[in-house]
Amino acid sequence: MLPILKTDNFNQIIEYIYDAIIGEATAAEFYSRLLNQAPDDLHREFIKHAMEDELDHLERFSKLYCYYTGHMPMYVITPVKFPNYKAGILMALKDELEAGEFYRDVQMSTTDQYIRDTFYYAMVDELEHSTMFSTLYNTL
Repeated sequence: MLPILKTDNFNQIIEYIYDAIIGEATAAEFYSRLLNQAPDDLHREFIKHAMEDELDHLERFSKLYCYYTGHMPMYVITPVKFPNYKAGILMALKDELEAGEFYRDVQMSTTDQYIRDTFYYAMVDELEHSTMFSTLYNTL
């Protein structure tokens, strides 16, 4: 029976969409700084791929937010601080796994197909990114 994790309050779903926007914008900015520290082509390729996906998710979630609220989201991000490249890669890996779980839970909280599809699309990419960051971490 759907939704599995029912949310009775649609405003809560809107807040989840907004949280996803902040998360995607933060990740994209974070990855742009990691990219500048990447030691080789494989690292640059994987980080650039993840960053471009995050920007795509940001656009999709922003459109979703606008569709349901009638206006584009206004937000400010707090840049991620990391002491060194290796620590940054590990932080990115953990963040991707957390985002994947969050997106899964939101997806399972509603029967709205537009919301479900948008969160599913991003969830699959987040899991792909976690695999890439795991690979990069293990090369360091």
